[in-house]
Amino acid sequence: MTIPLFPDQDKTALEEKLREHFRAWVAHRARSGSTARSERPLKDESAIVYQEMWHAFAAYCAARNLNTATIEAEDIKTFLALRGTGNANGRARPGTKGQELTPRYAWRMLTLIDRITRFHAQSEGITPNPAAGELLQMNEYRYANASHRDPLPDYCTEAQAKRLIGYLTEIRTPESASGPLTWKELRDRTAVALMLGAGLTPGDVRMLTLEGVGVEGGRKAGIPWKLALPGNGNAPARETPVAEWAGRQLALWLEVRAAQKIDGQLVFPSTRSGKPWSHTGCYESCKAVLAGAGMDNESGGVFKLRHTFALRQLAKGKTEVEVARWLGILDINSMARYRQVLPNQVDVV
Repeated sequence: MTIPLFPDQDKTALEEKLREHFRAWVAHRARSGSTARSERPLKDESAIVYQEMWHAFAAYCAARNLNTATIEAEDIKTFLALRGTGNANGRARPGTKGQELTPRYAWRMLTLIDRITRFHAQSEGITPNPAAGELLQMNEYRYANASHRDPLPDYCTEAQAKRLIGYLTEIRTPESASGPLTWKELRDRTAVALMLGAGLTPGDVRMLTLEGVGVEGGRKAGIPWKLALPGNGNAPARETPVAEWAGRQLALWLEVRAAQKIDGQLVFPSTRSGKPWSHTGCYESCKAVLAGAGMDNESGGVFKLRHTFALRQLAKGKTEVEVARWLGILDINSMARYRQVLPNQVDVV
């Protein structure tokens, strides 16, 4: 019989304490009002990604009775090595290539660890742990974030996009094998439709209001053709066009939304009373839609839909300035990675 070195309750308490460090760091950035890249509020999708990364690190530390003050560089290197070996289901983790982490993903993980440990140390008035910072000075990580090392964006192939659009716009009747869609199922599919057909992020989906749906002046009467999105701290208020098929899907959802007598001004609320959709609820629901369309094992997740929208617009001849404005991107240099994909002839869907 193996006797654990640390009681399970102690491991659980330590892991929760480390998770609280992350929540405090995110909350601090949300309140900062800073425009500096390392201090400004996080976008919803970034917070979700960083949370998954930090929670994995917290679990690793808790299993070894390590905290932000005691962890050493070798401990972090071991974590990075384990992080590249896949999850319990045998699927590759984000940021992996074969059985190793990509240099850029390792750089992001080290930067996250360094920033949170330094933030916690500053909050407690103690000396910051230099372990992650020391690793970031090593050549294998130091230059991993250079622009020429930026990974190409994941995007849907023509076949993938057509399959997904077919699934999202499926009309199910009571006679259908699976029966009619519930209002929440239709909500979820429409949210994903706007990610692919209008370049929205999960955060955009959650904040979209009825007032922001543009119907007047479109080519098809009664069909939404543009969306007005509020600023979110990282991105300015903006308008973005909607693909016609996604506009028709949105029009159907709005009809069902009205018939269900759903309260509030949010286009995609969590409940009939109009309660806002949570970060996690929205993200997980949209991931479930992709799984239903047979795309759960493909890389890129829900954010590949936004990339597909951007590439589709650029392939149609829209300028980088226009597409950046529709996406809410302030730094036009961020569009460079799309240029690396376009010469490979992206199919326009």
